[in-house]
Amino acid sequence: MPSVGELCVAMGWGALSSVGLVVGAVLGVFSRLRHRQIALVMSVGAGLLLAAASLALATDAIRTAGRVPAVLSLLLGAVVLSAVNTWLARLGAANRKRCGECTPQPSEAQQPGSGLAIAIGTAVDAVPEALVLGLTLRERAAPLVLLIAIAVGNLPEALSGAAGMRSAGRSSRNILVLWSAIAVGTALTTGAGYGAFALLGRSAPLLQAFGAGALLAMTVETMIPEAFHNSPRFSGFLAVIGFSVVLLMETSRR
Repeated sequence: MPSVGELCVAMGWGALSSVGLVVGAVLGVFSRLRHRQIALVMSVGAGLLLAAASLALATDAIRTAGRVPAVLSLLLGAVVLSAVNTWLARLGAANRKRCGECTPQPSEAQQPGSGLAIAIGTAVDAVPEALVLGLTLRERAAPLVLLIAIAVGNLPEALSGAAGMRSAGRSSRNILVLWSAIAVGTALTTGAGYGAFALLGRSAPLLQAFGAGALLAMTVETMIPEAFHNSPRFSGFLAVIGFSVVLLMETSRR
């Protein structure tokens, strides 16, 4: 079992990865960026997270756990995230990562309970990346590739989501409290992932693959729609730039 000090260090890394959540939320509440500008940043963030899930997580899980078990775990993670996302969409959280300009989030008056659904959905989106970060901390002193991808990718998520919440009439205080709570939860989940590695033993790579699948599904279902809806034609190029950054960092590590 990890010591208290080790868990604190793991949670510290989780807190560092969640800085983008707080910064993005502040920008989303107090800046007045247009959808086009937010989409540009979201495109790079989507590319970063897609690369992190596929290159830094899924491939490692396949090498450790074997191709078939890892792929099945990857698919299971995607199924679970998509199922939860479908349920939350019915409650009003389908557009929780939209900035509100092209596709508005529902207000509480339009759909009662949507605020809670958006809060739950936003928290659920943060779980896979925090969990896998904690798991990989047991294998590497500091998984900088994954840490950078998550931290930078979190910024446009929070920026767009907070802007959409503001446009839907939710108070600045509630928005900032929500994203700050998610940042704290991210640190705690990272510590939980770090501790789970010792309990799971050889099954840990399967949980890593599960988290990678959930992260891939989250990126495709909640980030890419905002990144490519009425956005510049070169958004795909920006996403590939984000992907290439992780690719270069990951291949230089090996």
